[in-house]
Amino acid sequence: MIVTATYEHELSDADIERIAERIAERVVRKLKQDEDQNKLLNITESAKYCGVSKETFWRWRKRYKNLQNIAITAGGVVQFRAEDLDKFLESK
Repeated sequence: MIVTATYEHELSDADIERIAERIAERVVRKLKQDEDQNKLLNITESAKYCGVSKETFWRWRKRYKNLQNIAITAGGVVQFRAEDLDKFLESK
């Protein structure tokens, strides 16, 4: 015997508002994560991001070619993308 049931779902305005707020929060959180990953960090910020001292980060720059390759230099200022630093840390 096959039984088929049909359910009607009615959402209140408050339910719809709550759902919309949750979706908006997720979108904002995702955009913030993407923005943080693409943000350019100077040497001090990069060292802090990697959890090491500035001196250790400088030593890493000399030692590891892949860290040298991801450096972005604009007007003499060396910067790194957080996303690239994440990849470097995974490969280290």
